[in-house]
Amino acid sequence: MVQEEISIVNKTPRLGYLRVFALRILCILCAPLLLGMGGCSLTGAVKGAFSNNTVAKTYDLVLNREAIKRSGRLQTQLVILTPAAVKALSGENILVKPAPNQVTYYGRAVWGDRLPKLLQARMVEAIQQTGRFRGVSDGSDRINGDITLASTIEAFQVEINGEQAEANIICHAKLIHVASGKVYASRRFKQRVPAANREVDAGVEALNEAMNKVLISMANWVVKRGRLRIAN
Repeated sequence: MVQEEISIVNKTPRLGYLRVFALRILCILCAPLLLGMGGCSLTGAVKGAFSNNTVAKTYDLVLNREAIKRSGRLQTQLVILTPAAVKALSGENILVKPAPNQVTYYGRAVWGDRLPKLLQARMVEAIQQTGRFRGVSDGSDRINGDITLASTIEAFQVEINGEQAEANIICHAKLIHVASGKVYASRRFKQRVPAANREVDAGVEALNEAMNKVLISMANWVVKRGRLRIAN
């Protein structure tokens, strides 16, 4: 009787092991099927999103050099710092605001560089074009400037109102006398230009027009205030 009980007890775990083993085999056999089904679903979703193989269009800010007046030369050197900007304006995406408190971007469209670096390059180009300064630098060549132009991009976006779109640029600039570290001139530049429609091409065209108006005004202001009138 004791031997029979022991025999039954010993058989029970063996049956349990067999069942577990059978379940493991079943899981192994079914896993590729289950993964395949899930994999097809995910792959299909990804392919659906990129099925047209569209790549982002790259846009540039183009300065109208002919619109900038040349001026008499000073023996002053000017360094133009990279404009400061909030995170929404510091990348390569082209900002669109469908409402004052909403931030979005044009899909599949980017600037050719981070916006502050791109705008800095156009500021250097615009002020060089005036011929006013002995040297104009972005600071990368380690030229020692007599004056520093620092700025902040407060707005650089396309704003949507119903079916209407409008480029809005606001840039605050200040001139700093390097030797004393004093700000001796500052000004806020604003410009709005209607866009032909809400599409990215029209938005970028309006932003370019607004940028040119801002930079022409800024270049004229820097020319007028470029002669140092500050006690060392």
